[in-house]
Amino acid sequence: MSDDLFSLKMRAARGEKHISGAERIVGGRDLVPTFSALLDRGLHHANGAPDLVNFKVEPLDSADILHLDSLPVRSVECASPEAGLAEMAKLLASLGIVRSPEIVELLRRTHGMRGAILLDADTLGRFEPDPARGVRATRMDSVGGPPRSTAKNHFAEAIVLATKVAHAPGMVAELCISDDPDYVTGYIASQTLGYVRITPLKRMGDPAGGRIFLFRGGRTEAERTIEFLEKKPVLVHLPESSPAPGARLERIRAALDDLRSHHLFRSEEAHTAAPAPVMREAGGQFRLFASNDYLDLARDPRLAEAACAAVRRYGTGTGGARLTTGTLAIHRELEEALAQFKGTEAAVLFNTGFAANSGILPALCGAGDAIFSDELNHASIIDGCRTSRARTVVYRHNDMADLESKIRATPRRAGLIVSDAVFSMDGDVADLPSLMRLAARYDLFTMIDEAHSTGVLGATGHGVMEHFGNRAAKPDILMGTLGKALGAAGAFAACSRDMADFLRNRVRSYIFSTSLPAGTAAAALAGLRILEAEPERVEALRRNVHILLAELARHGIEAKTDSGIVPIVLGTSERALRAAAYLRERGFLVSAIRYPSVAENAARLRIAVMSAHREDDLAELAAAVAEAVRTVGNGR
Repeated sequence: MSDDLFSLKMRAARGEKHISGAERIVGGRDLVPTFSALLDRGLHHANGAPDLVNFKVEPLDSADILHLDSLPVRSVECASPEAGLAEMAKLLASLGIVRSPEIVELLRRTHGMRGAILLDADTLGRFEPDPARGVRATRMDSVGGPPRSTAKNHFAEAIVLATKVAHAPGMVAELCISDDPDYVTGYIASQTLGYVRITPLKRMGDPAGGRIFLFRGGRTEAERTIEFLEKKPVLVHLPESSPAPGARLERIRAALDDLRSHHLFRSEEAHTAAPAPVMREAGGQFRLFASNDYLDLARDPRLAEAACAAVRRYGTGTGGARLTTGTLAIHRELEEALAQFKGTEAAVLFNTGFAANSGILPALCGAGDAIFSDELNHASIIDGCRTSRARTVVYRHNDMADLESKIRATPRRAGLIVSDAVFSMDGDVADLPSLMRLAARYDLFTMIDEAHSTGVLGATGHGVMEHFGNRAAKPDILMGTLGKALGAAGAFAACSRDMADFLRNRVRSYIFSTSLPAGTAAAALAGLRILEAEPERVEALRRNVHILLAELARHGIEAKTDSGIVPIVLGTSERALRAAAYLRERGFLVSAIRYPSVAENAARLRIAVMSAHREDDLAELAAAVAEAVRTVGNGR
């Protein structure tokens, strides 16, 4: 059997909905591993989880296989989906097809068909025997080209399909838009045009796709075309040395396809308004529960006025790093205000929290030292530990007994304990008093990341020290950010004067970065002044959190938090995405958090509460969350 050839086809579906399909022509010895790879692909797809995965295995006569060279490839980049569709119509017209705009419009309406429309290029008459099913090209695979990945390779598989279709009797052209919601590229292909990739043909997240086979001929010719597409085995020879334009990126594309297949692909959404409890944009009105602007300061006119005044005085950029020409009076003023706010001798500004954490840790610890890090610490802390060359010892989340055990068991020249104050995905607070007692007992440096505690914890928003009644010893470094509760951007390290001088001279992300623009620093300073003058904002945030937790409990949803972050753990990435999409349809923006931001199978909705949220919005969100959880739990 090892020398025989087989056609192996996979189709995954949920009820009547097509989820995924693929096929291979393989030798007998490759049947089992190929079956396993296609099964994994069918079970993990951006279109959802199937309840049926069907396989079909057919023996092939090698003498009957048609060998074809792949179509030549080129790509067309367009500014928008509308421009991409117009380009497709233009290419169709170059083939002498008069009704090309109508054909392209029809392509957009074929979503949901398992196969393609077989369309007369001139009359637009349809010839597929079953219009609901369409016509499918099958029994094909590639030879040569880049190494295969078990993940879907949109590009290589499309080349194979397009090459076979282009050689079918009577075929004029093929049009395709992928139905993958995370893949916006499509193509037009023919023996005359070759394979023309066009991107984008739709917007990210759009599940609509379609395929049209354009041919010329009557019913008899259509039958011959279908016979070739569905029955004729074809192997398409991909170039070995120069595969196709952009083949050097196949590894990148394969990695992206793998992310998509496991529901881990992320894309950005451009907003046209400032973060606010209710956002009014071109796409509609949404109630925002995904912003870290906890105190509703990012759109405060006082911050904008301060930023504008600073820009008029200092310009839009500083043109230098802090240790050359990039230190402005506004930087010093902000650092002094932050030190006073945190009760330290000094503070040092950084461009981002990531730059602070990833730069400070390698400056403080190196080879021969040890860093003790909570297992749920932020990625910037993890990267700082990795860069430092110190031994990184991860202790169980907020488990001080485990931390002490590991401190005692770890030989070191010097050491440091680092922890988030508020853990950004769980909303709980570090056990700072116990952590500081251990640091004193074993003479360890301490660094606490207050990104989500400044402006949130404590009666007046002063952070984790105030949260514990200022009874704990003060950490060596209190790192905080300016882009969350303070409404601006940037970060800081509040510390002793000696530590500040050390950081200025040793932290590479500080030394080698152009300093924060004056406008940003002035906005942060204004935000800090408002926080100090209006502590009622912190009380409003705390009250809103309590209201939301009570409303969730009323609907049977158990949730807890010590901060402004309320997690609803759902398990799989797919469930989290579906729940977030359900809420989006009902006018709520809530983030779906997935691996690697959280552990695998710990995906969740992450609700971020603001001081300005209204009680009615909180109650309606809780009801919608409960319905979303029930919906994804029932598998609908």
